Amino acid sequence: MEAIGDIIISAYSLCWGAAFVILIYLVFRRIEIKKTEDFEKREN
Repeated sequence: MEAIGDIIISAYSLCWGAAFVILIYLVFRRIEIKKTEDFEKREN
């Protein structure tokens, strides 16, 4: 029965790890976009 708990904890950890990687990717992507953005392209 401990194997089921280990599988659940592993899946939970994998989801959090994937979310963290996606968050880091989006931050770096935003930084790159901001470097190429000029004042006229801003939407506000």
